[in-house]
Amino acid sequence: MRMPLSMALGATLMVTGVAATPSVAAEPGSASSVGSPGSAAMTKRVDDVVVTAKISLPPGSDVQGSIAGTLSITHNGTSAAMRSGRMTMVDPEGRDLVGAQFAASGTANTWTSTVPLSADAVPGVYQVSVDAELAITTDDGVVNVPIRTANPVLVPFRAKRSIPMIWTSPSSAPAGSTISVSGAANMRNLGSGDYAPATGQQVKVYFDPTGDAPEALRATLTTDDRGYFTTRQKAGASGKWRAEMPMTDTGARTAWTITSAERERKTRLRQGSVSATQNGFTAGDHLMTHDVVVGLAPVQRRVDVGSLGFAIGGKSGWVSAESRRGEGSFPDGFQVQKELVHSGVGTSHVTLTFNPTLPAGVYDIGIRDAMKACSAPDWEENDAASGASNCTHDVLVQDPTVTAIVVKRASTTTVSASETSIPDAGTIRLRGEVRKVQLVSGGGAQDRPAPNTDVKLYFDPAGTAAPVYKKTVTTGAEGTYSTRVVTNSSGRWIAKYTGTRLQAPSRDAVRVTVG
Repeated sequence: MRMPLSMALGATLMVTGVAATPSVAAEPGSASSVGSPGSAAMTKRVDDVVVTAKISLPPGSDVQGSIAGTLSITHNGTSAAMRSGRMTMVDPEGRDLVGAQFAASGTANTWTSTVPLSADAVPGVYQVSVDAELAITTDDGVVNVPIRTANPVLVPFRAKRSIPMIWTSPSSAPAGSTISVSGAANMRNLGSGDYAPATGQQVKVYFDPTGDAPEALRATLTTDDRGYFTTRQKAGASGKWRAEMPMTDTGARTAWTITSAERERKTRLRQGSVSATQNGFTAGDHLMTHDVVVGLAPVQRRVDVGSLGFAIGGKSGWVSAESRRGEGSFPDGFQVQKELVHSGVGTSHVTLTFNPTLPAGVYDIGIRDAMKACSAPDWEENDAASGASNCTHDVLVQDPTVTAIVVKRASTTTVSASETSIPDAGTIRLRGEVRKVQLVSGGGAQDRPAPNTDVKLYFDPAGTAAPVYKKTVTTGAEGTYSTRVVTNSSGRWIAKYTGTRLQAPSRDAVRVTVG
């Protein structure tokens, strides 16, 4: 009777007329059995000669082309020799496999028999049997002891699976961005030893954020007919991604990790995707960046580009930024193209520079990327690079308006109090100023006082209560304001300039204690 693979790795061996010693084995999925040889032992007595024999088999995922069994014995004679014998098997498809005659291994009392596998050998439960005869020399002469299994040993041989490639697209992105976590998996044939895409296999993707937060399962995926898997994720932090194919009845467990970085941002996130199909192959990019607030010093803004699906881009192309309005020295608007910097599989970027003399407002962000789409990988042994060996199909991805960013010039708002500590509820005076970075006639930009500008005043009481709007004041010709307010309790007075479509907002606060 064939036992299911979920049962013992080794089974009890029986010798004709004599019960064998059982080999205690762990469940295949437990840590103790992974990578440990399967084995079973038996004892045979002929006259006064006692032989204990054990057949040992290699770890289930290490098989390639053949299965070598090792027969080792202990006995109460003076020496032992192999008269004849071999190991035989029945594979999961019911085919009989005959091993070579047991041969000396080079270690006393130990012999090996190798069973060749066909090129189309499949993983699963193999029924292993031993039929041998040993010649045991004693002080009284030679005694022949037969070693035969009454019932076959049922041993699972799993396919070796691996995830030699895993990548994030991109590997670094602004906080809140959506990135791709992708990989390619393969499986080794037990008979030929060749690697092929691991199709239809379950892959679990975990994320372990930097810091004390625990690792968490993010996605459970199934590899496609090329052995690829992918998931779109918001990381929420920098950390490590782990892709794992768990242990199965026919495949060994494997895992791979990679690190991604999430960068701080203080302005609104902007992202968008574009794809194209040529000759039946599709490729695409996902762009991630965020808005710009520029003062008198230039501001650099990175645009991260991650390949969508299974494609390689960023080796030949550029990202463009084009203003929707003209201003100052650029009455017809401003446009720039920066060449993509390729920084790994599926990830590239450009860095754009903005200064206050450029037009403020909306900039369209586009891309032109000569990409390579991927067909099934051509695995060579277990070479990770060969996972991208068939990324050779040209797809031109281009769109001048994948996403847009807003560029605003900076402003500064201040507030101070005539008194920051008063014994009882009373009236205090708040004063402050608003300044804006502005274009000036003749070219250039300056940080200037902002007259006739509304400032909203809020009071934020101590504790958990939300700030409360109190009044709006307007700056005078010098960009300053002054007003009296009633303060009944301790808290913060907040002054806010709300900004415009071209000017960034700003705020300041002062704490006042009552009592």
